[in-house]
Amino acid sequence: MALPDLYNIALDCIDKNAQSLLNKHKTALLCAESTGDQTFERKRLTFSNLEGLTNRIANALKNLSLPKGARIILRLPNCPEFPVTFLGAVKAGLIPIPTSPLLTWSELRFMMEDSEAAVLVTTTGLLPEFPDSERPSSLKEILLVSPLGQTPPPGSRRWEDLLKSSEPVFQTEPTQASDPAFWLYTSGTEGRPKAVIHAHRSIPAHDSRMRLWQDAKSGNVIFNTSALNWSYALTAGLLDVWRHGLTAVVYEGPSSPEALGPVIRDLSVTTFMSVPGIYRRLAEHPEAKNFFSKVRVCLSAGEKLSEEVHGHFLQNTGLEIREGLGMTEHSVYLIQGVGSPLVPGSCGKGLPEEKTAILRPDLSVASPGEIGILASRRDSPGVMLGYHRRPDEEAKAFQGEWFLSGDLASQDAEGNFFFVGRSDDVITAGGYRISPMEVEAALNQHPLVLESAAVGWDKEPGKTLIAAFVVLKNKSEDLDAARAGLLSFAAGRLARYKAPREIFFVETLPKTRNGKIQRAEVKNYLPK
Repeated sequence: MALPDLYNIALDCIDKNAQSLLNKHKTALLCAESTGDQTFERKRLTFSNLEGLTNRIANALKNLSLPKGARIILRLPNCPEFPVTFLGAVKAGLIPIPTSPLLTWSELRFMMEDSEAAVLVTTTGLLPEFPDSERPSSLKEILLVSPLGQTPPPGSRRWEDLLKSSEPVFQTEPTQASDPAFWLYTSGTEGRPKAVIHAHRSIPAHDSRMRLWQDAKSGNVIFNTSALNWSYALTAGLLDVWRHGLTAVVYEGPSSPEALGPVIRDLSVTTFMSVPGIYRRLAEHPEAKNFFSKVRVCLSAGEKLSEEVHGHFLQNTGLEIREGLGMTEHSVYLIQGVGSPLVPGSCGKGLPEEKTAILRPDLSVASPGEIGILASRRDSPGVMLGYHRRPDEEAKAFQGEWFLSGDLASQDAEGNFFFVGRSDDVITAGGYRISPMEVEAALNQHPLVLESAAVGWDKEPGKTLIAAFVVLKNKSEDLDAARAGLLSFAAGRLARYKAPREIFFVETLPKTRNGKIQRAEVKNYLPK
């Protein structure tokens, strides 16, 4: 991939298309909402519309007299104001930082103080209450997306007022392809989130992913159900889509099949992107085939898709689900390509320009079948620039010519990767290294099991056993009988050293805001 020295994602994703006779009047954004009982289209914006709106916000932010590179925190739901503010900030030479609307005030305040954010953009309903004494010293402005006629609280301004009072023409300053464009926060050591810095170059780095995984074609309507503060949705579901002049669906509402199904069907979605939990519920719905009648491609990321869900979904819709694996620092960079045969147990192959490998501790390349650290060359265009104010963690991630993901995996001679788990999740028991995902995959095949999490249990000094925490589909099951049945079931499907020795039943499993099981938190459930 060859990029010019001067490159800007806002100009590429929006203005390039708005100034094209072919694309300027094409629908770029379809916004849908659902109450659970009723689904409806909220707004439809063309590339020309988006150019004017992002220019207005760029002017509004520029008029706040913020220094170049000032950080803008976005605490917004999936709504049109999100991408307009995100790309308007990029045009203005500022750094947007999407955050989850689910964050507590203490979590949000940490990110605002860590990033020295100058502006908070949020909604009236999501504006946290905090005393003046807790207002971050760097925070200059609070911009509220609020209903017409609603008076903003003291110390804040209406986003819409700034939009309307600003000009729809803006001259975006040139940026280098390697300049920082946006930040995303991910979990760090000792419970401290860390800011991942992404360059403008990270978006065109996904071109082969669009071609090989999303099978992008003219006229595609792409719907990613995830929150836009997550890299999977922000890049693969929005920015990559617009770079290629296609239509993105942004949805806010329940994730039930009854709410999502009509959106998929009525907006003529051709590419559906979601997570295993949502696919599980959709596969079981009697209208599944009808919902997906116009869909060509189904993609999944975030956590491992079970064979059971894949098979059930294929049976009920006729569609394969293709998986991708990535991380905040690198987005999705391993894919099961459309048109390629699915290899059992594999999470796919690396993107051509991402130079992915399995490394030994000495950074030499592992042999086929050997488990090691999943890594990419540090000059891969999709890899982050680094962490903000985390020199120790950055030094661990970048070693020699490599970026180390922290994931354990193996690769076969044909280039297929097999994910084992996070290096800190892998269980060492009886001298063996065991992937918790393999144990969970076996348990999840049992008809009583909704989901499970496997961890190592140091029940006695020097003796680690495998324990599994299970969420049952039916809460009224006889637990003793269920426990005995599950232990026997797992023993019949796993080698003795991999089989769980104890089963604990829980109501729910701790997960990240993106739905990934937090096995480190699960360990806190173990008996002391």
